[in-house]
Amino acid sequence: MRKIAFHRPPRGRRGYQESQVDAFLDRIEATLLGQDNLTGKDIRDVKFSRPLIGRRGYDETEVDSFLGVVEKQLSGPVRSMPQVRSWKDLRQLRIPQAASGQRGYRTAQVDRMLEEIGVALDGMLGATSEEVLKARFSYALLSGQGYDTSFIDELLPQLANELRRRGK
Repeated sequence: MRKIAFHRPPRGRRGYQESQVDAFLDRIEATLLGQDNLTGKDIRDVKFSRPLIGRRGYDETEVDSFLGVVEKQLSGPVRSMPQVRSWKDLRQLRIPQAASGQRGYRTAQVDRMLEEIGVALDGMLGATSEEVLKARFSYALLSGQGYDTSFIDELLPQLANELRRRGK
């Protein structure tokens, strides 16, 4: 990762602000080393500012092309989510904590929603598939706290599908 270099944009174009691109490349490197948890969606959604007027940063097309390759690598083989069919399965699920440097979803909010889902999976009144899909959680106050957002964002649609399969 340290060997990647981008050219200046063509004359008349400002490009992307170098410091922001460099900081994001550091996060990509940390993710590849298992020290951060960027996802393909994070790569796809990143936005960089333009340098100050009169200055030129990195060529946007080179940066975007490189990020496209990284996105494919990070989106690569999909993590196998365990099948959850009951409240017992849900309780046994090990939800990863947010990586250091990342703010995860607040655990109390997620745990409350998972309890509602578990109750519904066991045939009692609980969360519906629509409520699960509409669920939004606040972020933890400090980095390294809360549940890993990408895991929860992957788990909830699976749980909603299971509820929908059961007519809930």
